[in-house]
Amino acid sequence: MLLTHIRIRTIENNGKRMVGVVSLTLDDMIVVHDVKILINEDGLFLAMPSRMKKNGTFSDIVHPIRKDVRTAIEKIVFEGYRYMTEQNLTALDLYPVSEKADMTEQVYEDFEIRDDSNYAE
Repeated sequence: MLLTHIRIRTIENNGKRMVGVVSLTLDDMIVVHDVKILINEDGLFLAMPSRMKKNGTFSDIVHPIRKDVRTAIEKIVFEGYRYMTEQNLTALDLYPVSEKADMTEQVYEDFEIRDDSNYAE
Protein backbone atom coordinates (compact mmCIF):
# COMPACT_ATOMS: atom_id res chain seq x y z
CA MET A 1 0.00 0.00 0.00
CA LEU A 2 1.29 3.46 -0.96
CA LEU A 3 0.45 7.02 -0.14
CA THR A 4 -0.72 8.42 -3.48
CA HIS A 5 -1.88 11.87 -2.36
CA ILE A 6 -1.38 13.86 0.81
CA ARG A 7 -3.26 17.09 1.43
CA ILE A 8 -2.12 19.19 4.38
CA ARG A 9 -4.01 22.28 5.52
CA THR A 10 -3.05 24.62 8.30
CA ILE A 11 -5.50 25.66 10.98
CA GLU A 12 -5.41 29.17 12.36
CA ASN A 13 -3.84 28.60 15.76
CA ASN A 14 -5.78 30.56 18.34
CA GLY A 15 -4.01 29.06 21.32
CA LYS A 16 -5.18 25.52 20.57
CA ARG A 17 -2.94 22.50 20.12
CA MET A 18 -4.24 21.62 16.62
CA VAL A 19 -2.21 23.34 13.90
CA GLY A 20 -3.20 21.34 10.81
CA VAL A 21 -5.45 18.74 9.22
CA VAL A 22 -4.39 16.04 6.77
CA SER A 23 -6.14 13.82 4.23
CA LEU A 24 -4.25 10.69 3.18
CA THR A 25 -5.07 8.83 -0.04
CA LEU A 26 -4.03 5.18 -0.13
CA ASP A 27 -3.43 3.46 -3.48
CA ASP A 28 -5.71 6.00 -5.22
CA MET A 29 -8.62 4.07 -3.68
CA ILE A 30 -9.18 5.05 -0.04
CA VAL A 31 -9.06 8.48 1.59
CA VAL A 32 -8.60 9.00 5.32
CA HIS A 33 -9.78 12.51 6.30
CA ASP A 34 -9.34 14.46 9.52
CA VAL A 35 -5.91 13.29 10.57
CA LYS A 36 -4.87 16.06 12.94
CA ILE A 37 -1.47 17.69 13.36
CA LEU A 38 -1.10 18.67 17.01
CA ILE A 39 1.71 20.52 18.72
CA ASN A 40 2.83 20.16 22.32
CA GLU A 41 5.97 20.73 24.34
CA ASP A 42 7.64 17.71 22.67
CA GLY A 43 6.90 18.91 19.13
CA LEU A 44 4.48 17.71 16.47
CA PHE A 45 2.12 14.78 16.97
CA LEU A 46 -0.22 13.07 14.49
CA ALA A 47 -3.67 12.16 15.85
CA MET A 48 -5.71 9.74 13.79
CA PRO A 49 -9.45 10.29 13.23
CA SER A 50 -11.32 9.40 16.41
CA ARG A 51 -14.67 9.60 18.11
CA MET A 52 -15.56 10.35 21.70
CA LYS A 53 -16.93 7.46 23.72
CA LYS A 54 -19.65 7.82 26.35
CA ASN A 55 -17.05 7.95 29.13
CA GLY A 56 -15.36 11.02 27.56
CA THR A 57 -12.31 9.20 26.19
CA PHE A 58 -11.44 9.00 22.51
CA SER A 59 -11.16 5.91 20.34
CA ASP A 60 -9.37 5.91 16.97
CA ILE A 61 -11.60 5.15 14.00
CA VAL A 62 -8.64 4.31 11.78
CA HIS A 63 -4.97 3.98 12.67
CA PRO A 64 -1.76 2.29 11.53
CA ILE A 65 -1.26 -1.10 13.13
CA ARG A 66 2.51 -1.13 12.66
CA LYS A 67 4.81 1.46 14.22
CA ASP A 68 6.96 1.71 11.06
CA VAL A 69 3.88 2.70 9.03
CA ARG A 70 2.95 5.45 11.54
CA THR A 71 6.56 6.67 11.55
CA ALA A 72 6.68 6.83 7.73
CA ILE A 73 3.43 8.82 7.58
CA GLU A 74 4.54 11.17 10.36
CA LYS A 75 7.90 11.93 8.72
CA ILE A 76 6.30 12.85 5.39
CA VAL A 77 3.45 14.87 6.91
CA PHE A 78 5.67 16.74 9.38
CA GLU A 79 8.21 17.63 6.69
CA GLY A 80 5.37 18.90 4.49
CA TYR A 81 3.93 20.91 7.39
CA ARG A 82 7.35 22.45 8.14
CA TYR A 83 7.72 23.40 4.47
CA MET A 84 4.28 25.02 4.56
CA THR A 85 5.10 27.11 7.60
CA GLU A 86 8.44 28.20 6.09
CA GLN A 87 6.70 29.21 2.84
CA ASN A 88 3.68 30.71 4.63
CA LEU A 89 1.27 28.39 2.78
CA THR A 90 -2.19 27.37 4.00
CA ALA A 91 -2.49 24.14 1.96
CA LEU A 92 -0.14 21.68 0.33
CA ASP A 93 -0.82 18.77 -2.05
CA LEU A 94 1.85 16.09 -2.34
CA TYR A 95 1.96 13.37 -4.99
CA PRO A 96 4.58 10.63 -5.32
CA VAL A 97 7.05 10.88 -8.18
CA SER A 98 8.99 7.68 -7.50
CA GLU A 99 7.95 4.06 -7.33
CA LYS A 100 8.32 2.37 -3.97
CA ALA A 101 7.25 -1.09 -2.84
CA ASP A 102 5.22 0.15 0.12
CA MET A 103 4.61 3.23 2.23
CA THR A 104 7.34 2.37 4.77
CA GLU A 105 9.86 3.08 2.00
CA GLN A 106 8.32 6.43 1.04
CA VAL A 107 10.02 9.62 2.21
CA TYR A 108 9.18 13.30 1.73
CA GLU A 109 11.68 13.59 -1.14
CA ASP A 110 9.63 11.01 -3.09
CA PHE A 111 6.80 13.55 -3.41
CA GLU A 112 6.26 16.65 -5.49
CA ILE A 113 4.09 19.62 -4.67
CA ARG A 114 1.21 20.25 -7.06
CA ASP A 115 -1.50 22.84 -7.16
CA ASP A 116 -4.65 20.79 -6.84
CA SER A 117 -7.38 23.36 -6.35
CA ASN A 118 -9.93 20.98 -7.90
CA TYR A 119 -9.50 18.40 -5.14
CA ALA A 120 -12.88 17.52 -3.60
CA GLU A 121 -13.03 16.72 0.09
